[in-house]
Amino acid sequence: MIDPIQITRDNVTRGFGYSLICSGYLIENDRVLLVHHNGFDKWVPPGGHVEPGETFDMTVRREFKEETGLTVDVVSATPSLLSDSNATPLPGPFYVDLEREGFEFPAIVQFFYVRRIAGDREEIRPQLDEVYDAAWFTLKDLAELKTFDQVRRVAAYALQSYSSLSGSNNTDKQ
Repeated sequence: MIDPIQITRDNVTRGFGYSLICSGYLIENDRVLLVHHNGFDKWVPPGGHVEPGETFDMTVRREFKEETGLTVDVVSATPSLLSDSNATPLPGPFYVDLEREGFEFPAIVQFFYVRRIAGDREEIRPQLDEVYDAAWFTLKDLAELKTFDQVRRVAAYALQSYSSLSGSNNTDKQ
């Protein structure tokens, strides 16, 4: 397979050697939303490959909509220090790792917190050609969930830390 990301410098093009993936964690009522991914046959956060012309937060919003039917905002885990005509802050992930299992090229994966658009009451509608299902899980549910150890740990971290970042109690949506 041809490396999905090509970099040209001084008229020489080489493969980047990695895929870029972004995923989102939606926390509501002390539960995390995960999708049962068709390719992995495991529960994972909604997410996918960065497409040409997308920023990382755009990828998270698109993939979340595609896989769950929900429209979300990306919540930055990093500060916005300034915004001017030259530099626009983008949401920062709360975690980044390098994943190998299930990928032809190792994947640099960025994990973002997301929240539903204010007032949005959309129902979860899994995109069945990519995911078998979408469901909510508590911290206790994660222990026995068919998933990667990394997802179990990152989901637990997200459940335990999101409310302090967002300043909310995560009880406004079902």
